Amino acid sequence: MDKLNPWRVGGALALTAGTVSLICALAVFLLQEGMINFVNAWFHGLDLSLIRSNKPWTLGGLVYGLFGATVSGFLGGVIFACCYNLVGYCPACSRKS
Repeated sequence: MDKLNPWRVGGALALTAGTVSLICALAVFLLQEGMINFVNAWFHGLDLSLIRSNKPWTLGGLVYGLFGATVSGFLGGVIFACCYNLVGYCPACSRKS
C-alpha cells in the first residue's frame, strides 16, 4: 500500500475546497434564486428559501469564507492522509483478496 504525503493531500484538498468555495460564491452572487433551488434538491424537501438573509455581500465576508473553506480542506486532507497511512499498518487491511 503506497503512503500518501499528508501535506500534499492537504494542499490538494485545500485548493479544491477554495476553488469550489469561489465558484459557489460566484454562482450565488449571479444566480441566487437558481442556487437556492439547486441546493434545495439536496435537502429532500426542506425549503431553504425561508432562511434567506438580507446581509449585504462584502469582500471581507468572501475572503473569510474562502479562508475557512481552505483551512478546513487542508486539515481534512492531512487527517485523511494520516488515517490512510495508519490503515496501511494493519496486516489484515493490506492483504490482497
